[in-house]
Amino acid sequence: MNKYLLLLMISGIWGSQFFFIALVIENVGVITLSAIKACIGGICLLFFGLFLSKAERKVPRSYYKWYIIIAFFEVVLPFVFIAQGQKSVPSSIAAVLIGMVPIFTILFLLAFFKRKSTRPEITSILFGFAGIVFLSWPTQGIQDLSNSIQGNILMILAAMSFGLSLIFMEKLNEGSSVIHMRNVLLIASALLIPLSLLLEQSFKMDIARSQSIYLAILGIFHAGVVYALFNRLIRQEGALFTSYSNYIVPVIGMILGFFFLHEALSIHQLIGMGIIMLSLVFLDEKIIIKLKRK
Repeated sequence: MNKYLLLLMISGIWGSQFFFIALVIENVGVITLSAIKACIGGICLLFFGLFLSKAERKVPRSYYKWYIIIAFFEVVLPFVFIAQGQKSVPSSIAAVLIGMVPIFTILFLLAFFKRKSTRPEITSILFGFAGIVFLSWPTQGIQDLSNSIQGNILMILAAMSFGLSLIFMEKLNEGSSVIHMRNVLLIASALLIPLSLLLEQSFKMDIARSQSIYLAILGIFHAGVVYALFNRLIRQEGALFTSYSNYIVPVIGMILGFFFLHEALSIHQLIGMGIIMLSLVFLDEKIIIKLKRK
């Protein structure tokens, strides 16, 4: 599958998660929501795994330590941080803060994993982040950054956690993406469910039937399906390229809002989208080579 198409699919699925979280967060605890997403997503991939061959389902024993590490940094920590932070942080500011994932990814690669980065990659990341800031700026003022310091910090910590987990996922370079992320989500469930029962008494949860449907959607698509695609893209293109989904998520959200909810798009937002799309050009060395030849 084309890497850009796969990136857009991942971004499209994740682009709608904030909408569904907003519909249930008032009646479902933060840890409980994270546990439900991870559990349903793991069960979903467990079902898909039944259709794989025995060889595809087999994974090296050494991978289990990575499953635990990834479960912690990709699912447990950020699921909780985002759900809690979204209670007090405007969606546009949240998009900017989560948009820092590519920046943290490349910083971690340079600082801890001795990976060298090219000038086009750094230029691309800076352009993409500038586009995110430009995209979100018209809808919220700078004062919103100081309205909830705790919420902002949680979003930044979530971005850092995502950046680390992307790098760790590169270690899972054999076997099926479905099996890898099934194991990660089920391990995350085993960590989150006891916490939700102990700290939030999730067995007393009272939700409407429609909210049950929203929770199922969050689990199946925003945890199960999207993580299998996510791991596949990481194995195909690497952590840095995959981190760009965080730049495209708000773009897709605004485009969907324009066509289906008849929301207006300002000139600043259109410019922001253009900057983000331009950042992808810098990331593709083949395009840069062609431009230099011309």
